[in-house]
Amino acid sequence: MRQGLTIRGVPNRILLDSWWLETTDEPTQTEPRRHPPEGSLLSTLRARHAIVLLASLVAMADWLFWEQPVGLSVAVFALVLSVAIIAMKPRRPSKKEWAGAITFALLCNLLTVIDLRLLSVLFTLGGLICLAVWVIYGEDANERLALRVALRLPTIGATLLLRDTLCTLPATDFVSGARHQAAAMALPLLMGTVFLMLLSSANPVLEEFLTTLDLKHLFEPNFWLRILTWTVMAALLWPCLNLSERWLGSATHAPTVHKTGQSKATFLINPASVRNSLVLFNLLFLMQTAMDIGMLSGGSSLPEGRYATYAHRGAYPLVVTALLAGVFTLVTRSMVGSNHALRTLVYLWLAQNMFLVFTAAIRLQHYVHAYALTYLRLAAFIWMALVFVGLLFTVVQIYRNLGTAWLLRRCCAALLGTLYICGFVNFGAVIANYNLAHSNPLVQRDSRYICSLGTDAYPTIHTYETETGRRVCGGAMKYDLDREAITNWREWGFRRWQIQAYYQQQN
Repeated sequence: MRQGLTIRGVPNRILLDSWWLETTDEPTQTEPRRHPPEGSLLSTLRARHAIVLLASLVAMADWLFWEQPVGLSVAVFALVLSVAIIAMKPRRPSKKEWAGAITFALLCNLLTVIDLRLLSVLFTLGGLICLAVWVIYGEDANERLALRVALRLPTIGATLLLRDTLCTLPATDFVSGARHQAAAMALPLLMGTVFLMLLSSANPVLEEFLTTLDLKHLFEPNFWLRILTWTVMAALLWPCLNLSERWLGSATHAPTVHKTGQSKATFLINPASVRNSLVLFNLLFLMQTAMDIGMLSGGSSLPEGRYATYAHRGAYPLVVTALLAGVFTLVTRSMVGSNHALRTLVYLWLAQNMFLVFTAAIRLQHYVHAYALTYLRLAAFIWMALVFVGLLFTVVQIYRNLGTAWLLRRCCAALLGTLYICGFVNFGAVIANYNLAHSNPLVQRDSRYICSLGTDAYPTIHTYETETGRRVCGGAMKYDLDREAITNWREWGFRRWQIQAYYQQQN
């Protein structure tokens, strides 16, 4: 049996702690420690970077948005967050990937720099989601994964933050742990307070800062609302810095199970019903096409006072008809197959639908000519153009025997491209310019709607008043311009700055 080593003349505390001088073959029992789950950010060397980034982003969000106007600040914060997402990529991005990702982030936030609107904010959020999908999935990124990430990122944040926080806590007794922490913090706090008092007595700036601190703020609702804002912001940002397939899901798609046997839908949708439907639809559309040609060419006349109704009511239902035609073509595409007769009927029907969209645009143009241009009517023109392009894509899809995914991707790309271009257009100025320059006196007298277009239309209205000497809006719009003057760089926007510069130049 081994004798314990005893050192004479040393204090009892060190004597009792001399276990480290012994050598024993018996295994030592240590208290189990709690480790973060595998795959958690806090279990890797990236933990410190992520926590520092999270604290920095929350502080930046508080500085940019708390009780501050918004504008350029949204684009600045989105760009910084984009850089943080790319920096936390599991695999270090190359210089080419960095350049591509930063360029994509700049393009997505460009509309916000131009003008802060709902459309520009949606492009900013969409850009952040696409960056997150690229960071975690790489080349496997697709529309399905983007939709999944968009649904999980804002909802999983609080749960993920709470889980990672609890996993870092030591598995010790609460009372002993609290006593240990109190003993570890008592001396620093006590001596720190003494040094702070001494330094404040020697530093007037520090003394003035300390006098501004008021503990009564702890009992104000605004203080706790700000703390709540920090917490919510941290819960929303943490998942962006902890992107992982473990909670976002794998990129692999679950295999689909195809049911054998005939579907119940074949009772309604079958080759015979599709053939009869196409024949009937072509006859109906041929009748409508003939009537439209007669009305628009002047060969036929309408009852007295019905032309405005014809122009207004005919524009929107025909667009809906064309959309239904496209859906019907997609659903029955497998029934058409390589049947030459059915494909001919489909081509003829789609051609008639495109002609109806064209005539609907002419109807709407006549109605606008008679009654003025509005936001909804301008949006209808854009929508009709998109429907026409979608029908063209459908013809190409059927002719080249392409899949439905090909058609949907092209249609979505056309929609996003159109919306992105629209973000650069000042539609208020376009509408005001058309209505003021119109030769119809009825349109020019509708000054109430022109003035309701807001400050975006001010340069156009001012130019018209200067050239004609006719007052349109009076001083109401100038009051709006003075009220919306840019007083903080956070609310800066290019279009707003441009209009303010024009207003100051004229005054």
